[in-house]
Amino acid sequence: MAEIDKERLRAMLAAADPVMLFTGIRAAQEDLGRRVDRRGVQVTSEEPVVIDLQRFTANLKTAWQNGEVRPTHKRSYRRTKRYPKRPTMLEPYEAPTRAWLEAEPTLSAAVVLQRLMNVDQTRFTNKSLRTVQMAVKAWRQESALEILNGDWMTITPALPLAKSFGSILP
Repeated sequence: MAEIDKERLRAMLAAADPVMLFTGIRAAQEDLGRRVDRRGVQVTSEEPVVIDLQRFTANLKTAWQNGEVRPTHKRSYRRTKRYPKRPTMLEPYEAPTRAWLEAEPTLSAAVVLQRLMNVDQTRFTNKSLRTVQMAVKAWRQESALEILNGDWMTITPALPLAKSFGSILP
């Protein structure tokens, strides 16, 4: 960078007022917001924005509490109605599938799909694998929660503890 340009930037930095820069940015944001709001409407000339430094600096004390209101901000869309629940293709076959998984817990979703294809060839194809995988995962999670919430920690020993360890204990 040329030395003359460096000197010019140093002079600008020394003369710059951060409050004025901040108010200029805010005024430009408000002007941009008004222009966005008026898109497609007949444009009328407006007078330039006059910056009142006294009012601006007085508002700085409490402006952080209210947060910055951006004129260009637009609230995101939020659906108010719930999506209707549609029956899945696996619903009629849920009981036999759960029985298969209880009998063989290590059964993969691909094997479950193959069995379902043998039961109903018109409904299930190889493209149904992801659906079956998600359903098997959900059923396994339900089973795990039943085990964790159940009485799996209760111990019913066949022999009392003292008798089973009688030879080790004094």
